[in-house]
Amino acid sequence: MSPSAQVQPAGGLAPRNATEDGILAAARELLAEGTYDELTVDAMARRCYVSRTAVYFYFPNKRAVIDRLIQQAFADMLTAARPYLDGGTEPRRELRQSLGRVSAVVNREASILLLAAQLSGREDRLPAEWEPYIRRLVVAVERRIRRDQKRGIAPDDVSARISAQALCAMVERHITIEVLREGNVVTESIRVLAELWWRAVYSRSPGAGGAPSA
Repeated sequence: MSPSAQVQPAGGLAPRNATEDGILAAARELLAEGTYDELTVDAMARRCYVSRTAVYFYFPNKRAVIDRLIQQAFADMLTAARPYLDGGTEPRRELRQSLGRVSAVVNREASILLLAAQLSGREDRLPAEWEPYIRRLVVAVERRIRRDQKRGIAPDDVSARISAQALCAMVERHITIEVLREGNVVTESIRVLAELWWRAVYSRSPGAGGAPSA
């Protein structure tokens, strides 16, 4: 198994060495200077001062290099969301903190995430190499909602799974448009998205005893 195949979606990416990091950094730089179609293994090798053979030892082709960069971006977003995913009894505050951190990752990885959208559009499907990294964020959100329902912090009259899917899709679409495509500052968007999320999951109807404190 090549080093690029040693990924563990349940716990993050496998450890990497300096050569592999150099290849990834070279690809990132070249993508900032040109397009994916212009990117070549030769160019990556020259940029990080290694042979083509060294690149192929770690990655079977240029698409595998891009897949790793996209996997890293999704893994970083999961880490950024930890204040909410691993949080306690203050979901309102934890949501705002997590969405702000996720937005910072999106800003930093904008070119990679735009390329991910472009590539998935070309293939008209979510590539299997990315799917575990995307799905585990939704699964983690579902677990947090389910946990809060069991603790009585959130009402349990809606599905935690469907809520997680719908809310993640809402945030993804808004941030994709506002940050990636439009380049807008999303401070107010983060506040509103966090509030919408909190109200959707944690507030109660007037006949159910009012909203829980958070």
